[in-house]
Amino acid sequence: MTNLQLIRDQARASQLSQGWQERYIIFGNATAYAWTAAAAFWFGVFALVAFFFSRRRSGRAFAIVITSFVISGLAVYALYTMENESRGRDLAIVTAQNIQARLATADNANSILTLPAGSEVQLLSTRGDWAYAALPNNLRGWIPTNSVERVRL
Repeated sequence: MTNLQLIRDQARASQLSQGWQERYIIFGNATAYAWTAAAAFWFGVFALVAFFFSRRRSGRAFAIVITSFVISGLAVYALYTMENESRGRDLAIVTAQNIQARLATADNANSILTLPAGSEVQLLSTRGDWAYAALPNNLRGWIPTNSVERVRL
């Protein structure tokens, strides 16, 4: 990952901004989230059984049950987001030098942004030889499809 960042810095490539979910989910990996979800779920099940069979049902015991299921649900959500993130399916890298993102599907349309090679874009739709993409800096524009390559991270 460090090498990729070094190359992007040298090429002055633009990157898409990450949402708050992506910034926090990358702290773990799929295995850690799966184990966390399973452990929290089963802990919650055992705590729920103990709660129903105990003579004194306290609010603290019920809070432990709820907290366990919430942690399990959050871990499942993080795992699902990691495996099926929308940005990853439509992510593309600009392969040509200094591509002009335009307002319309024409070579003479006004330019929005110049994208150096290595820049990230998210492909939203295609029309003929043009792709409508989410660009860095929260912009959107049309770029030639032969100047980008889809990638799967």
